[in-house]
Order: sequence, then C-alpha cells, then structure tokens
Amino acid sequence: MSDVTAEVSTRPAASPGRRRGRLPLLALGGVLLLGGGAAGAWFFVPGIAEGARGMLAGVLGPTPAPAVPAPKPAFVELPEMTLTLPNGGRPRQLRLALSIEIMGDASLVQPMLVGPRVYDNLILYLRTLRDGELEGALAIDRLRSDLFRRLEVLLGPDVVRDVLITGFTVA
Repeated sequence: MSDVTAEVSTRPAASPGRRRGRLPLLALGGVLLLGGGAAGAWFFVPGIAEGARGMLAGVLGPTPAPAVPAPKPAFVELPEMTLTLPNGGRPRQLRLALSIEIMGDASLVQPMLVGPRVYDNLILYLRTLRDGELEGALAIDRLRSDLFRRLEVLLGPDVVRDVLITGFTVA
C-alpha cells in the first residue's frame, strides 16, 4: 500500500466572499465617479446641457413650450349690500361688501358681475342664512366659499378666481 501524505498549506485559503465584497464597492465607486463627472460637465461646461437636451429631444418627444406668465389679478368691487335676515321674530340687518377677483380682463366681466342676475342670486342666498350660520370662527369662510360657488355656477368656470369679503356687519 502506498502512503499518502497530505500536504498542509501554511497560507490561509482565500475565501470567495472576500473577493466578492470588493466587486460591488468598485462598481459603486465607478458609478459615483462617472456620475460626478457628468454632473460637473452638465453644470460647469457651457453648451453641454443644451447639446444633451437636443440629443434627447428625439427620444423624449417635443420639448414643452415655455410657461406663459399668469395675468395680474383683476378685482371688481360690488356695491355694498344691505338686507334684513329672518330671525324668528327679531329682524337682523346684514351689511356685506364684496370684491371679486377674476381671471383675465376686468372690463369684459364687469358688466356681468354688476348686472341684476348676480345681485338676485346673491340676495336670494343671503336671505336664507340663519343666525347660527353667521356666528363662529368659520362663518365668514363658509360664506365666502358659498358665494364663490354660486358665482362660478352663474358666470361659468374659470371666470371667478376668488371672492373677498371687504365689509361684514351683522346688527
């Protein structure tokens, strides 16, 4: 029989996990290096950003048109309204002054806002209010939102932008 002798190595065996651990770190370092270089070129080299946008225009589709600046708000002041509220035997007076913020040209919308149809609609709504609806912290906010909704239904969408209450007195 033959003698088999085992040779024992004095070097530690390389573990496969140790070598694999370097590969993701090297890949991450390479990605960070390339990304940093690309970002630096994008921001600091003139013409790179425009050239890249031009090359990507065919892939991404047409570029959106630049945004049109929003028109300045236009306000239409309504004359002060005074009306009597029903209050179960004790009448109360409501004085209300409104300013309507509109989109677009005020001269086109103002005749509609000061017309009798708008006043009729607003007064019919205001006459239905009870005392409890005009008291509390959120009363004016609810009143403003209801007036906005009624004006939007009456005048159409995208005409009225906001309703501002400039005077409010209940006596």
